Amino acid sequence: MSVGLPPTKAQLDSLAGSLPMALEDWIVRIERFQTYLVATVDATLLAAPYSYSQAEINLLKSAYTDMTQLIAIYRGTQNLSVAKDFRTFTKQLIGTGL
Repeated sequence: MSVGLPPTKAQLDSLAGSLPMALEDWIVRIERFQTYLVATVDATLLAAPYSYSQAEINLLKSAYTDMTQLIAIYRGTQNLSVAKDFRTFTKQLIGTGL
């Protein structure tokens, strides 16, 4: 006896195509936000209306720097010479941990 819906070929094909498309969409969004962060001086983020602390800015910029490095490795444009946990900063951003 099986529990739940048995997967069909159409469902597998749909997931096989839609998951990489979603990943590519998220990559574009991450890169756009990273571009904004790089172009925005800390003083702007420290001031109103943002009013981030320097520690928060450092965390935000570190997390997105790591994510863009992971994207470069995924795309094959950068190598990773030593093991690295790319979640170090991002898990602090999501609040629930990883």
